[in-house]
Amino acid sequence: MVCLRYLALHGTHIKVLPELPPSLETLTTHDCASLETVTSIINIGRLWFGLDFTNCFKLDQKQLIDAMHLKIQSGVEIPYDRIQMVLPGSEIPEWFGDKGIGSSLTIQLPSNCLQLKGIAFCLVFQLPLSHDMPITVISGRSDVHVNYDYHVTSKNGEHNGDDEVVFASHKSSLSVDLRTCDSDHMILCYELELVNQLRKYSDNEVTFKFYHVVDIKGIRKVGHEIRRPFELKSCGVYLHFDENKPVDKKFKRKFWEI
Repeated sequence: MVCLRYLALHGTHIKVLPELPPSLETLTTHDCASLETVTSIINIGRLWFGLDFTNCFKLDQKQLIDAMHLKIQSGVEIPYDRIQMVLPGSEIPEWFGDKGIGSSLTIQLPSNCLQLKGIAFCLVFQLPLSHDMPITVISGRSDVHVNYDYHVTSKNGEHNGDDEVVFASHKSSLSVDLRTCDSDHMILCYELELVNQLRKYSDNEVTFKFYHVVDIKGIRKVGHEIRRPFELKSCGVYLHFDENKPVDKKFKRKFWEI
């Protein structure tokens, strides 16, 4: 048990998670309908790399979301530079200051991006999926691959044109099994790698676009938007700044829906 890294408790009748080893990195509890409390996991630093509570409808979701927020703000080391959690729900948490409808979100970066420490995403999916949804089977898992890209647009007159893309990136992000979800679910993800680029673009606009990638007969196909039957209802972005430094009070945001 002391070296346990992955634990799956699919369909069990457990109500409270027991104390788990600190070596644990990934926990999945698909269809654990009786699960109510998971407080024993909150202080396991590595475990936040992969938490999957699909169809755990009795779970105290607010407690987990608040714990994730506190972990981000605490400044403690984030193993593998990422936190990822899947759980039932359809409301983006309040601490996500930027929210949009659909699969695209544009925000105005503040003037203090050098203080940016990390960025979090919240994606709310309209579920269950249609039976004809293309899926990818890898090692016995039927996963939906959610990717995102982003581009930074100049709005401050430093480049020719009123709306010029000055930086663009394509980055694979999430791989989760949403096929068996009985109702709307959320994916919350926090990462550190992305900020190294965004720190350079204070006062510019950045647009995030989320889409899916599927393998059909061995051919990799990219969709530019997430729509039916795999529909992204809403998305949110949270910019995490150094709490020891003042945050730009003039921070503005805007979004549009697709």
